[in-house]
Amino acid sequence: MERERKVLAERERIHKGGKSHDKLEKAGKRFVRDRLKLYFDEEKPFYETGLFAQVLNEKLPADGVVTGTGKMDDRIVYFMASDFTVKAGSMGKYHSEKVLRIQEAAIRGKRPIVYMIDSSGGRIDEAGGYHVEKYSGGKIFYNHSILSGRVPQIAVLYGPCFAGTAYMPVFSDFTIMVDKMAGMAIASPRMVQMATTQKVDIEELGGSHMHATKSGSADFVAESEEHAAEIVKKLMTYLPDHFDAELPEFPAADPKLDPKDIDNLIPQEPNRAYDVHKLIDSIVDADSFLEVKKDYAKELVTGFARLNGKTVGIVANQPMHKGGAIFPESSDKGAKFVWTCDAYNIPLLYLCDTPGFMVGTKVEQEGILRKGRNFIFASSCANVPKLCVIVRKAYGAGIYAMAGPAYEPDTTMALPSAEIAIMGPEAAINAVYYNKIQAVEDPKERAELVKKLQEEYREGYDIFKLSGELVVDDLIVPSDLREELISRYETFENKDFKLPERKHSTMLS
Repeated sequence: MERERKVLAERERIHKGGKSHDKLEKAGKRFVRDRLKLYFDEEKPFYETGLFAQVLNEKLPADGVVTGTGKMDDRIVYFMASDFTVKAGSMGKYHSEKVLRIQEAAIRGKRPIVYMIDSSGGRIDEAGGYHVEKYSGGKIFYNHSILSGRVPQIAVLYGPCFAGTAYMPVFSDFTIMVDKMAGMAIASPRMVQMATTQKVDIEELGGSHMHATKSGSADFVAESEEHAAEIVKKLMTYLPDHFDAELPEFPAADPKLDPKDIDNLIPQEPNRAYDVHKLIDSIVDADSFLEVKKDYAKELVTGFARLNGKTVGIVANQPMHKGGAIFPESSDKGAKFVWTCDAYNIPLLYLCDTPGFMVGTKVEQEGILRKGRNFIFASSCANVPKLCVIVRKAYGAGIYAMAGPAYEPDTTMALPSAEIAIMGPEAAINAVYYNKIQAVEDPKERAELVKKLQEEYREGYDIFKLSGELVVDDLIVPSDLREELISRYETFENKDFKLPERKHSTMLS
């Protein structure tokens, strides 16, 4: 009995965490063990491993991290959660070993893993070769890499995270940052000033708004800790336990908007803007669309939805922003999302309405060719069920990234508003007939000539003509689009399309 009492007493002491609870309260943050209650089913509490790490050092309860498994909406997940009350959640030898062990358990157990990070980084007072030893904190990123595409990895940030702990989120499949609390950067503002003399605060250097809008490293920004937990739980409803597991299914629901109105949503004029979210809401089950990176590269919309109760990943050009043209940032965004969907066998739906890749000095300097290649590469290699719908414009190489006919979609469908061409009529006529147009001095006659040439050019990409030539597989009545998609995804549920054998490509998306 005495031995049992001693274990229980030590466990109770460890559960209280460290001495910095006042700092948590001042920052408006939850204690780690209270935070975990937001994630896991009340009737089935989480189970902890490594609780007694550093048990002989009363200043380091559990060595500043909680690791284990819990049930989230009745699904088992692995987790690690920083305890900020213990040396600001910093990572020491046994802290890191606990993280490594839970990662390795996820590799073997083939279950998702959630990282709840609130850490100041590695402990400077434990300096030495520890961070590069074979079994050390540095191996966390090796394990991240081995886990990638095997099981879903989700990171949630609750405070400023620098150096090692800033890499953990970007090695994960999805990153959620709690607004006004979270930050991540290779070095802290103080270290940045020492190294570069630049004075900068954490919000500008690596705050949630910056990462959500500029770097693209944040997939979601949560308004609160409770909201972060809600996002994780919702995200999990679209993801499998591992790459070879069945996707979750839910009861089917009618779309939020009536599919009969799809034709009215799409303007007659090819360059007039409209909100592609309305098209998505006319296709997918009501309230099922979860947008990923919604504040980054808004000219491309990516996210998960359910179609007749089943998960799909959506990639859609957004004419409301930059005309739906594809920029370096949207290329990165599209490539990452497509690659993630393919890793977890999530069917893809492309909604194409783009004038193509952006041109000019600025985008060339930003790597439009290389990043555009990555988007095309990801769409080419994705061998999950994938359908391409040409909604309106499909100009230039834009249709390549959007899984057009040459990129092995299982079906390419076109709506009556579709236009497929090397470039739009304005640019094409100017390129081909520039001298002829400029030779006409009378402005009225010149305008009439331009109009005539544009009409002739349009005849070449009339969608009925292209459908007759089987450039697209089918010309779809807009009001039937949802049912067509449901039927075709069902047809390709057992898709088996293996890529030619190789070790791996030389392109990193």
